[in-house]
Amino acid sequence: MNKGPNQVMQTKQKEMLIVMTALSFIEQNALITQAQLNDARRSLQALFIRTSGEETMLRKLVEILKVNKDLHEAFSSISKISTNISTSVEIISKKIHYLKQYVTRLQLTPKENSDFFTPFLTFTHKFQEKILRFNQMMMEYLELREDEAKRVNEFRIAEDASRRLKLRLSGKLGAQATGEVEESMKQEVLGNFDFAGAKASMVDAERKSKVEAKEISDLLFDLKAMCQMAMNPDMREKMEHPTQPVEVYDDIFMRFTRALKHYPRLDQIKDFIIDYFKLYQRACGMFQLDFDNFNKAVETITSNTEEYFDAKQDDEDMRAKREKLRKYEGLIPFLEHTSEMISEYLDYPFDKFSRKISEVISEENQPWEHINEELLVSKVTAESDLTTRLD
Repeated sequence: MNKGPNQVMQTKQKEMLIVMTALSFIEQNALITQAQLNDARRSLQALFIRTSGEETMLRKLVEILKVNKDLHEAFSSISKISTNISTSVEIISKKIHYLKQYVTRLQLTPKENSDFFTPFLTFTHKFQEKILRFNQMMMEYLELREDEAKRVNEFRIAEDASRRLKLRLSGKLGAQATGEVEESMKQEVLGNFDFAGAKASMVDAERKSKVEAKEISDLLFDLKAMCQMAMNPDMREKMEHPTQPVEVYDDIFMRFTRALKHYPRLDQIKDFIIDYFKLYQRACGMFQLDFDNFNKAVETITSNTEEYFDAKQDDEDMRAKREKLRKYEGLIPFLEHTSEMISEYLDYPFDKFSRKISEVISEENQPWEHINEELLVSKVTAESDLTTRLD
């Protein structure tokens, strides 16, 4: 049965009441731009699509802001490890600098130099180069892991945003979008949440982290192989690297024991020299432990990202955005529900339909309950505007 002109007009009035109530609420809370408001005024479907897109965009923004805001705190323990490494390297470098100055004051014979002190200083210089390189690589690695954590979280957020939006726009009101404008809006909004770019960024960040981690592991292995030459041969491990041959280093410990037998002055400073051998061993073990602890801390945070960030305290900006998101979370189901009421209460005159809308807004245990007072104010504003125009 076709609708008569009066019924068509009443249906349009009911739809406009819902649209203008929502638009008033949106405008008061600055939920979309003025240009989007103008577009949304054209139809209920356009309004629904716009608000769905804005809600999804804001949800994504809020989550990304959480990641960015808390990233430094998330890696605070890791940063402490990095700081400890830098401090240790600085202390060791000072000790090595003192050793070089000390040796220059000894007035060594050419034989003493060639048999022990020159190889010892060469060995020490190589060791210093490696630990300085390790420190630099760990600072780069921290930046890469921070970036990786961002990209992993951004991908999860984009993936979830895309899923939520597709579900929303495949529902009744989204599927009923009519006209070129609504369809264009729908495609535009969906296109904004293609997470392929986020995935590509995540994969690239993970690859860079793995490459850097492999290089650090290789350097630590090389450093350990070197330090083996500064310990008693009976205590050495058999060094076999799965991906690269072990570099051959001068056996500085055996050089020292042989030199002790020929040069009396070495016997007077042997404890001083052995302290440096101990320093190398401690540094190797300490840096390996720091690297292992660093990776454990990163993996713990990465695998518990959601729980970690949920436990954080929001700042003022975050609270404002979260509050705006809650308004969307109430407004969108309100639009979905009231749009169905237009056909459900087709025979209701406008004034009776308006009262019904007020009752629905005021219902308890509804998704829009937390914004019902603002919605009622918006409805009053919309109704006064609408009835004046109709008159």
